[in-house]
Amino acid sequence: MAQSLISIVIALIVAGFLLWALRQIIALIPMDPWLKQVVDVLILIVVVAIVLFYVLVPLLHMLAAQLHL
Repeated sequence: MAQSLISIVIALIVAGFLLWALRQIIALIPMDPWLKQVVDVLILIVVVAIVLFYVLVPLLHMLAAQLHL
C-alpha cells in the first residue's frame, strides 16, 4: 500500500510539472489567442486524464480491496 501511495504522489508531481512546463512553452509560441486557449484546454484535458487513470482509479481499487477484507 505504501508503494501505491508513493507512486500516486509521484504521478501527481509529474502531472503538475507537465502542466506547468507545457503552459510555459505555449506562452512563448506566437499564436492567435484563441488557438492558445484551445491548446491550453487540450493540455488540461490530457493532464486530467493522466491523474484520473494513474491516481484515482488505482486509489479506488485499493479502497475496494480494503473494504472486502
